[in-house]
Amino acid sequence: MGAGKVLILIGALLTLVSTFFLAFYEAAGGDLGSGLGFIYNIADIMANPGNYVSGQTMTVYIVAIVYIVFLISGVLQLLGLASRVFAIIGSAIVLFASIMMLLVLLNILPVYADYITLFEQPAIVPGILPYNLPIGSMGSLGTYTLLAGGILGFVGGILGTKDY
Repeated sequence: MGAGKVLILIGALLTLVSTFFLAFYEAAGGDLGSGLGFIYNIADIMANPGNYVSGQTMTVYIVAIVYIVFLISGVLQLLGLASRVFAIIGSAIVLFASIMMLLVLLNILPVYADYITLFEQPAIVPGILPYNLPIGSMGSLGTYTLLAGGILGFVGGILGTKDY
């Protein structure tokens, strides 16, 4: 197995674990931001978008669709084992989402803070799922492993999937 495939595989696994098993951040009320939280919120987001960001109904719908694509980006990275295009596209989505989340959490882009609240949900199994390991005031472990998965998948996609 070539270096590109190995990096894509590691990146995809990191992305999937980060998205579905780790928390990205802990909200003020104790809720956790995670991919699972977004899955639980999808029906309510589509039914009541004004509850999340007032006056921005269409924008909430567009952001929700982008987040749905983000949820499947780990699978796109796995498809990248066969075609490097999927690895690059899936990794680019992960990189964009994780960088935007970090910029909001670091208060560099506070304007978009309402849009990451779409990920917030109480823990499914407190202390276990999603697992939250805070890293100071800069988010949680899931945000950084998500970023690492995006970087590894992107580099692997650029290197290619050929076995030499």
